Amino acid sequence: PYQAIPKDGYTPIVEAILNHASIKVRLGTRFDPGSHAAFGEFDHVVWTGPIDAYFNFEFGRLGYRTLDFVPEVAEGDYQGHPVVNYCDVDVPYTRITEHKHFAPWESHERTVVYREFSRLCGETDTPYYPIRLVKEKQQLLNYVQKARGAKGVTFIGRLGTYRYLDMDVTIHEALLASKSMLECIVSKKQLPCFSVDPMV
Repeated sequence: PYQAIPKDGYTPIVEAILNHASIKVRLGTRFDPGSHAAFGEFDHVVWTGPIDAYFNFEFGRLGYRTLDFVPEVAEGDYQGHPVVNYCDVDVPYTRITEHKHFAPWESHERTVVYREFSRLCGETDTPYYPIRLVKEKQQLLNYVQKARGAKGVTFIGRLGTYRYLDMDVTIHEALLASKSMLECIVSKKQLPCFSVDPMV
């Protein structure tokens, strides 16, 4: 029943996380997991991208849905809430977001809304949601088994574990993964390849 974001947005949270002597931020740098040279720089990689992309689609591409965002500027108030989801078959978009309602203490005469249109993800699209059909179970199992044999990498998040996750679950799992990894580092144990079982 509640819709919210952190008071100052997510940017200060991410900035605080990255503001650490052991963390270097590299913008515009592509990481190629297939390149052994890429791993030479790092003790361990936390992979939040698609698990199939990590292994260069060795067992084929898993199914994803992507989103197209269409902006619109309107006068006044458009929908009265930050996010409204649309589940009707005859409505072509899945969600409308009106950003000004995330900051109700501000006053704006105009508003910006974004309609989200969901579709199957193509090879050049950004994947957002794993489809995870029964027919993909063996394909996913192949990737999970390959991941369990990989060294120096932990797969987390919606794309890394190929599971649909709401934001609250995503944050909870990220905190658990961080705690687990820190415990492994302190006790000098090998970091896990998954913090949760992606097959469940």
